[in-house]
Amino acid sequence: MRHRCQPRPRLCTAYAAPQRWHSRRPYPAGKKRDRLWGAGKAVHMPGRRRPGWFRHLLGGSARARRRRLILVVIVAVLFSGAAVGAVAGQGTDRNRAASASRGKGPTPPPSAVGVTPSPAPAAPTATAPPSQTPSPANPQPAWQDMPADIAAIAEDFLDEQGAAGLAVAVSTGSGGTASARYLTTAGQAAAGTAWTEDTRSAYRSITKSFVGTVVLQLVGEGRLGLDDPVARYVPDVAGVELDGTAAGDRITVREALEMRTGLAEFSGTQEFSDRLDADYTRSFSDSELLGYAFDEPLDFAPGSQYEYSNTNYVLLGEVVRAVTGTPWDQEVQARVLAPLGLTSVAYSGAQDPAGPVATPYQTGDSGLESLAQVSPSLYGASGGYFGNIADLLTWGRALGSGQLLPPGLQSQRLAAVSDPGADNPGSPYYTAYGLAAGEIDGWWGHSGTGLGYEALTLYNPATGTTVAILINTQLPNPNGPAILFDRLEGLLADLG
Repeated sequence: MRHRCQPRPRLCTAYAAPQRWHSRRPYPAGKKRDRLWGAGKAVHMPGRRRPGWFRHLLGGSARARRRRLILVVIVAVLFSGAAVGAVAGQGTDRNRAASASRGKGPTPPPSAVGVTPSPAPAAPTATAPPSQTPSPANPQPAWQDMPADIAAIAEDFLDEQGAAGLAVAVSTGSGGTASARYLTTAGQAAAGTAWTEDTRSAYRSITKSFVGTVVLQLVGEGRLGLDDPVARYVPDVAGVELDGTAAGDRITVREALEMRTGLAEFSGTQEFSDRLDADYTRSFSDSELLGYAFDEPLDFAPGSQYEYSNTNYVLLGEVVRAVTGTPWDQEVQARVLAPLGLTSVAYSGAQDPAGPVATPYQTGDSGLESLAQVSPSLYGASGGYFGNIADLLTWGRALGSGQLLPPGLQSQRLAAVSDPGADNPGSPYYTAYGLAAGEIDGWWGHSGTGLGYEALTLYNPATGTTVAILINTQLPNPNGPAILFDRLEGLLADLG
């Protein structure tokens, strides 16, 4: 079975209606520009006679003018006294506020806490409610400029691949604590818009690592067992057949985390392809996505081999809902995003992701082409998250270090059970895969790719170094971030 990232991919860019990126108009002609320049304001036109109130005030007899002038002076003195008092009061209030602020300690800058200032109404701001602010136990150091040799490799990769833009971030430290952070960006997030630390991009399959973490937390709480049959929580899976006999009831939670269920890839089914071709921007429900897969037979007996499939994590999202009574994304928000202060990370479901969002592109015969934005619900729990580079870096450290899991469960998570290259050559590149986490040369994390975006974050348990990469272009090789990581790996050790 072919994975979605192969030359004829599932959820591939072939479904999109390409549009040349440089032909996109940033705003309707003549509208936004006029508004910016203050069209419609009342202004004084040269040659027009100004109101004559001052001439009338001084008009009349000498005695009348003298009385009016005395009255004006008295009124001016009274108003000036009131103004001085008001200014003094405001100064006192500012002094009190400053004293109170000093007593509470300095407020970290937005870049240090994952806040994403933006003019877009939906974007988090510095006045976000307390529940969205990062935990005091998880502060992030200020950004430093990326060393020149690492930045040069990133820019060369961008030019070589013909990609639109990218962001690369690195942190050093120990365990869940970062001691230094480095950032470089290159290229465009959208036509005429540079990529910045605030730019949101699709995390795609990195979403699986968030969902898998919640599943493992539920295991740690005793509310779920790794060897529980998934059919206990999602009964419809029991009827999925293998060689004409129902066998879905044999699938366990562990096997879903490990990509060893045998469930068909929902995005590879003909019914899904037909629906998407008919309406590229339509939304999907998780139960609908599972229905496409459940109508197909198992590819192999559960637990017998590894095969990367998005279906496994849409299924786990439904397991989370069944156990907790709330949707998977709400559980991730409460258990992962809020404790870590990942304020840019969000799943918008059937709605467009909140801005500022990088435009998805693909490289084609005619150069760089922009793609229409698909609904995040098309991926659901298997790949629906968007976020910025800072939050991806923070998550990579938490994921690889086990910051949100008991040590025993983190050890199980990083126990390599599959060799993806041997078991499923068409899958994303990992040297091993565990429980919702993959390994590349001793670094643990996850990657994601599809429909105009690529992403990766990895943590090295031996050195405490974390790397995060976001690219807003579907590259000819779907393992683009892993290729860039391979070029950077030797230099990352020098940062520690």
